[in-house]
Amino acid sequence: MGINDRMIFLTPGKDEMYVTKTPVEGRTCPECGSDDIARYPIGWVRGPRMVVKCQRCYHSLEVQRPAVEDNWPPFRAATYDWDASPAEGG
Repeated sequence: MGINDRMIFLTPGKDEMYVTKTPVEGRTCPECGSDDIARYPIGWVRGPRMVVKCQRCYHSLEVQRPAVEDNWPPFRAATYDWDASPAEGG
């Protein structure tokens, strides 16, 4: 098996690699005092999240679980928001 046989996905181009950052009004960064604050989706070690972050110094003000209306991740499973089973192993 050659390396070309293992390549399934190529790196997307610049036109396909973007994120929509929504400005957040009425907040200022506690680190630098900037009012350039945005909310946008990220991939995080604990799963997909929405971050509220200063766009000048990149200080994170909040990390939130995405709501249904955020549509993040776009491939969300139907059971994503289900509570874990209360059954105990035994």
